Amino acid sequence: MLLLLLLACAKQGTRGAGTIAGASACAGCAPPLERVADVALPGDAVRFDYMDVDTANGHLVIAHMNDDSVDIVNLDDGSLAVELTGIPTARGVAVGAEAGMIFVTSSPDQVIRIDSASLTEIDRVTTGRSPDGISWDGTDGVVGVSDQSDGAISLLPEDGAGARSQVVLGDATGNVAYDTVRGWFWIAVEHGSDPDQLVAIVPTTGAQAAAFDLPGCDAAHGVRLHPDGASAFVACEGNDVLARVDLTTGGLATGETSSGPDVMSIDPGLGWLYVAAEGGATQIYDIDADGISLIASEDVGDNAHSVAVDPATHHAFFPLEVGPDGTPVLRIMQPRAD
Repeated sequence: MLLLLLLACAKQGTRGAGTIAGASACAGCAPPLERVADVALPGDAVRFDYMDVDTANGHLVIAHMNDDSVDIVNLDDGSLAVELTGIPTARGVAVGAEAGMIFVTSSPDQVIRIDSASLTEIDRVTTGRSPDGISWDGTDGVVGVSDQSDGAISLLPEDGAGARSQVVLGDATGNVAYDTVRGWFWIAVEHGSDPDQLVAIVPTTGAQAAAFDLPGCDAAHGVRLHPDGASAFVACEGNDVLARVDLTTGGLATGETSSGPDVMSIDPGLGWLYVAAEGGATQIYDIDADGISLIASEDVGDNAHSVAVDPATHHAFFPLEVGPDGTPVLRIMQPRAD
């Protein structure tokens, strides 16, 4: 099987505090993905941003950022279920399964709450300036929002409808991810001349639970947690680096990425981390190996800086500004079977 060959070809890095782990695609390995379909998306040929998978309802939610809209498509074939318009600079997306809602950040300072069954807008609540990443704490019913321009995280209790509290953390913030093991939000924080950090915040109190420096990581932005809860991956946009942080010790491993690493997604069944980039190929890493272990690079298409994975089918979704006909498409890929 090609999958076994790819995993065997992966170059393993090292792991530990201050360790730099190089990673490069293996010579002679075949491309890991094959195209399933290109499905037309509505709107203008402009930038997309984050996505999230709603497994309960069989949907993929896509922020069509510069089209001021959100596309909700069917997971099975990528066909459009609904286009929600009038959402300025839609960026972060989080599915709140326990609340039956979808949360989308929107400029200049709002979170859009959407009913995940009827796919209609519920209301809009206020957050901080230039909200970017967003995450959902299903245990406490708290929405965590990265207020990028404030360098802060906003905490919205009561499924996003409660009184907002804001915790200022640095010069700017990137993405935010909920840790089901510890019950914390982890958020990427930029500090100017000081090292960027990965910071943990308690959703119910706003207390800082942990903070790990990220030396060698410039403009920490994307955040994804390993399914086992032991480590986190941070995309460093400013210097094309992927960092892996041990969430107990703060031990750090880093490796090179394509230009402008941005959105990341994990396929837990395969143990693959997809890192989509602003200016280069999507890279796939083996998260079950130590450190940073690159499996292969895949040229998905121009401006393929956003990715999401359906863990049931292993389909990887890439919204592209311009498809073969010059209009937006959702490119669906899957691991090669031969």
